[in-house]
Amino acid sequence: MQITLFSLLMSVIWSSVLAAFNYCCRKKNFFIRQLGMTNLLSLYLFSIVRMLVPYTFSFTRVIPSQGVINDFYKSACMDKIGVTQFSLISVLSVIWMGVSTALILKFLFQYRKAVAEVSSCPICEDEQCRRVFHRVLNQSRTELRIAIRRSGNIHVPMGVGIFKKSILLPRQAYSDSELYYILRHEYTHFQNRDLMIKLFMHIYWCIFWWNPVIWFLKRDLSQILEIKCDLDVTERMKNQDKAGYLTAIVKILKQTGAKRQEKAFCGSTALVAGNYESEVIERFRIVSAVDGRKRKNALFTGTWFLIFGILVFLSYSFVIQPECEISRSRIAAGQETPEAAAGNPYRIKCIDGMYHVYFHK
Repeated sequence: MQITLFSLLMSVIWSSVLAAFNYCCRKKNFFIRQLGMTNLLSLYLFSIVRMLVPYTFSFTRVIPSQGVINDFYKSACMDKIGVTQFSLISVLSVIWMGVSTALILKFLFQYRKAVAEVSSCPICEDEQCRRVFHRVLNQSRTELRIAIRRSGNIHVPMGVGIFKKSILLPRQAYSDSELYYILRHEYTHFQNRDLMIKLFMHIYWCIFWWNPVIWFLKRDLSQILEIKCDLDVTERMKNQDKAGYLTAIVKILKQTGAKRQEKAFCGSTALVAGNYESEVIERFRIVSAVDGRKRKNALFTGTWFLIFGILVFLSYSFVIQPECEISRSRIAAGQETPEAAAGNPYRIKCIDGMYHVYFHK
């Protein structure tokens, strides 16, 4: 079991394919009804795990390749550039590590700053807030210690904090029903541990920032968490109550209005993402169409997870490598002599413990 440049490239390809496939399924109401948002969220983990485990195993078959892949391997790994005589892949690796470290440090700094700013906000102690939050606690399956705070620097309610949990409200008046829906929504996020998922996904993005699929995966994961939270909140609601919940979201969206460029606190869950009205419309459509009281299809769910599991297993069954790299590996393992490798488009000789690659002309 080992990690190579080619096993890493295969993991990028396969994780991207799995993420894109799951995204296409999530966009269909049929899969939401049959699987549920929790299972669809879990299926995204297949693509994340595939990226985090870029190994080749004993059963992995190495498929030799020539042409473009060989040329790329030679240019990136064997040719030296600059006065330092580093290979291109070494330079790219240093850039990858440097940018990832910078992004993680920036994230930790922003998150610490956000938590400190939230802690400085006054706790909401008015009678309406206590009464409505007590109603939320009575209807929740678990009781969590969460502080309700007010801030004049935000325009959208949000939840912040992993250890010191807070629900942050704008400084504006709400009716009892509106406040109930807001608090119930953010409280459900904490119950589902959605902030931990978002923090993990952000760190995952900081590490694999160079993969464009991770960008859309990070954004779609946030949307899935919002839809899942909406469905949990409205699971046992009647249509009239659902309409009231959706109306509260519309009102907050209108109040945000021209302030849509406002940035949420780092690692928070906001009731409405003002920049993406299309995503709010999708939440409305799903909440209106899905009956949360209807049981999910267990057979279909099990079959779908089995299909994804098989795809992940098959993704480890082979890896594509240049012919010259295969020959060099066999020589290092004593399975092939340099002369035997001469049948390849490259010829490898060992001189003073260093392998040199020669091209046939």
